[in-house]
Amino acid sequence: MRVLGIETSTRRGSVALAVDGKVVSVQTHEEPNAHAERVLGLVERALADASLTRRALDRLAVGVGPGSFTGLRVGIALAEGIALGLERPLVGVGSLRAMAQAVTSTDERVRIAVLDARRGELFIAAYAPAGEELVAPTALAPEAARELLLGTLGARGAVTVGESASLLGDGFSHLAGSELDLPHAGSVALLGAVLEPASARPEPVYVRGAGATLPNLPPSPL
Repeated sequence: MRVLGIETSTRRGSVALAVDGKVVSVQTHEEPNAHAERVLGLVERALADASLTRRALDRLAVGVGPGSFTGLRVGIALAEGIALGLERPLVGVGSLRAMAQAVTSTDERVRIAVLDARRGELFIAAYAPAGEELVAPTALAPEAARELLLGTLGARGAVTVGESASLLGDGFSHLAGSELDLPHAGSVALLGAVLEPASARPEPVYVRGAGATLPNLPPSPL
């Protein structure tokens, strides 16, 4: 199966192609606020690098967050447009799940994925080695996140991934790497090949509201 993965939930935009369970092409950028301008070009470069055309794709997969509101909208809209034009299925992949997926399969520890959620909070989620979701994605202050994880996982062996994982405090083992520190399209593509499109919808996982307050305007006279 040939799967195109797109991930734009954080400052890094990435695109990857997975063929029969192996990532064969990856393109990334970290230019600030440039997903809308850069990611389509990454798609074309990834396809060219793998000597594939869009028509050769069997399905698409896109990271659905949690993460940047703008980034998620850009990535999902682009993936939906390509999938619609090709008449191919589109799979939504949780961005924290993708980070957990990047831990080597021989590691039998629970994977705790952590992202900076801004506003003094962390996005966290925890997954068993086989992929079972143990803690659903949520946004909490670091101390509350630590308490939730310790209370839920108890004495289970666990490892954290994510460049902001140190904010959970001491006591957690940590793994670092380019596909572990932030969500990566390579893991999105691999998960997209095994998840069912009917149950993994490409809908953004915001976890919390945007924080915007609607203005208190008087009723329209029209």
